[in-house]
Amino acid sequence: MIDQQIIKNVILDLGGVLVDVEPETTYAEFERILRPESFRQIISEELPEIVHAMETGSWSKERFKQTVLAHCNKGVSDSQVIDAWCDMILEFRAPRVKMTQDLGKKYKLYLLSNTNVYHVSYFENEFKNRFHFSIKKLFKKVYYSNEIGFRKPDPSAFEYVLNDSGLNAAETVLVDDRADNCETARKLGMQAIKVPEQSGLEAVIKQLI
Repeated sequence: MIDQQIIKNVILDLGGVLVDVEPETTYAEFERILRPESFRQIISEELPEIVHAMETGSWSKERFKQTVLAHCNKGVSDSQVIDAWCDMILEFRAPRVKMTQDLGKKYKLYLLSNTNVYHVSYFENEFKNRFHFSIKKLFKKVYYSNEIGFRKPDPSAFEYVLNDSGLNAAETVLVDDRADNCETARKLGMQAIKVPEQSGLEAVIKQLI
């Protein structure tokens, strides 16, 4: 349990906390559009490197598209590749949005997400179309890994947020669905709440409010 008496700042993760993600959906779409031999190669060998490159902003949108298209079946379009890449992002749940708004009334609220330019565009549009306001309005500031150049669990990702927003680590709690991210946060002097797998913010909200 965290010490609510000293916590002033909450840093929320996105995937697995505010929105459910299902990578298997993207894998299934890639299996459909990629050549069979390329699908095995990309999923087993290249995907971690691709994800890291996209989530740290070191690959451009064009490089990503051309890399994947080179392995696709004939006739596959750019838009099919991007749609497949974004299929893992599921629908935002209204109760979680309300919980986030309630957190924002009690704490200074920030978002730190490992993500990429295509996913950002997709989930920001999906959120605005459903709730009729920008997801950024839920937070004091939003930090996307592809924009800051660091991704969790790299300590530099957390240090960037703490330094940029002038936060005291001891007064800050991370809410994340990955144990390694929580571990790094604690090593930097923050508190951390691990969201159980396949649950979401609702599973831990009572620890904060």
